Amino acid sequence: MTIRKSRGLIVAHIATVLLLAADVCQLSAANASDDYYDDGGSQEGTIEEIVQYARSTPESSSYVVSVVEFHPEPMTMPIEQRTQFHLAEYGRLIRSLEAKPADIIVFPELTLNSLSDTVFVPDPIQRIAPCDDHGTILVTLSCLAREVRKYLVINLSEQFYLQQQAETVRYNTDVVFDRNGTVIARYRKFNLFKEPGTSITPTPELVSFETDFGVHFGVFTCFDILFALPTLELVKHGLRDFVFPAFWTSEPPFLTSTQIFESWAYANDANLIVAGTNYGPSGATGTGVFNGRNGALLAHYTGQSTRALYTVTVPKSGSGNLTRYHSLTSDVLDVPIAESSGHRLPGYELENVRLGRDFLEQFTTIQMNPIWQQESIGQIVCSGMFCCDFSLSLTVDVDREQTHHYRLAVFDGVRTFQGFADAHVSICGVIACANQSIASCGLMLRHNSEYLQFNSISITGQFIANGTLAMPSTLDMRMYSYDVSHYGFTAEVNYSTNVQVVTMNLTTPISDMQTFGIYSFNHKEFDFYNPIERPGENIPEPDPDDDGGAMASSKPGAAALLLGGALLAIWQLIAV
Repeated sequence: MTIRKSRGLIVAHIATVLLLAADVCQLSAANASDDYYDDGGSQEGTIEEIVQYARSTPESSSYVVSVVEFHPEPMTMPIEQRTQFHLAEYGRLIRSLEAKPADIIVFPELTLNSLSDTVFVPDPIQRIAPCDDHGTILVTLSCLAREVRKYLVINLSEQFYLQQQAETVRYNTDVVFDRNGTVIARYRKFNLFKEPGTSITPTPELVSFETDFGVHFGVFTCFDILFALPTLELVKHGLRDFVFPAFWTSEPPFLTSTQIFESWAYANDANLIVAGTNYGPSGATGTGVFNGRNGALLAHYTGQSTRALYTVTVPKSGSGNLTRYHSLTSDVLDVPIAESSGHRLPGYELENVRLGRDFLEQFTTIQMNPIWQQESIGQIVCSGMFCCDFSLSLTVDVDREQTHHYRLAVFDGVRTFQGFADAHVSICGVIACANQSIASCGLMLRHNSEYLQFNSISITGQFIANGTLAMPSTLDMRMYSYDVSHYGFTAEVNYSTNVQVVTMNLTTPISDMQTFGIYSFNHKEFDFYNPIERPGENIPEPDPDDDGGAMASSKPGAAALLLGGALLAIWQLIAV
């Protein structure tokens, strides 16, 4: 029924709407994806639709994001044609039904233009809305943000003239538009990976932006996540919500895309909003929304060419809410809450994803023998002076084929990322191997007879405290991390000795494991401590009737605003 129907029929809806608003005041859960308001001025649409899509506000306990996984056209296509095609696809996704509930839409890295057709990006201080101008793809993007009244995060190739050097440089740049299409943030990627012709700023930029729904976002890009600057510096500044365009080449067993994204979000107890490029020949895939210590709200890893948008309700940081997922996607319109792993979308044609590989030959490893089946297995494994204490129990079905093997693996030292950067890492883990050779470890396993089940795993190590980000690292045979309900992770810091004792425990038996362990980066000369305590014992159980959205705000103001907004919308409609 449209609002152009008789006034009597509209009035008949008022009682329903009032009851809906009153119910929201009573419910313990509310879905913020029901919070979009269309300013387009359209006279069409049901009352239910208009009430359903009201914007998130500062009083809301959650906000709504859309993340895009995008397969770019090959560089063999004429450059201008390629960019215009991508721009049209961006517009299609931004205007899609699936994006309607979103407050903010994030696009991936390097999927719009190229270094051959860079664009000028205005300084956010100038508060310029390119939609008021004409001529470049930035204008179209600004007008799209204004049209749909949403924040947009776009990664693009920027050109910039350095007056002192009298030269034009090119940056890998994230641009943020507000709902009016104004450029409110611009971040130039600092830690580059395989990006010839791209420049960096003299020092890392610390970029963040405020929103009208009360969330302060930090911005960084892809390879930045492995470094202290700018990422951990933003964390030190108190930010706990981040938008993150990525073009990630996965490297099992510890640095698969959604694996490291979820690990980083968990360790920093941060909302990490990831939009991933989808390009199998480069090994690029991985999109998701990760809600700190609550784990993934959405994860997608696939070898299938994909251009899709996924919409997710995200609890605001520090709201104290237990998190469940709610997702709309261009492929999956309704993810049933009863499906415990449904927020990790099925990936297809994984053999098409070109994978990197860690330098596992430099690890100290001990092969596990299936005949070790016993109540408890204890083993200390060291890499130099760095040691990890493993305690495991497992069950073996001797009647099933031994499709893979496992090793205890430990490493402490400096590793290189294909010569583009180096980092000091300390690692304790149990990793899967296709056969008994170390060369077969860290590869995607294609077959699993489930002949071996881990009943318990406990790993403990003493790590440097200051400058170290220690993270849980898990990976199953679908190339996803385990839900946080499968493990416990703590980091106890001794400030006087500069040592932190990190412990990782398996809490649920598993038989599809590729990786289970602790992965840490030590950033020398960067002042950073990150103790992680055990979860409280008095955390309430999730409501089984929860629709997957965030818990409603306990503040009466939020419910009052919803009720008032509904009444105002109805009054305006009746007046038409």
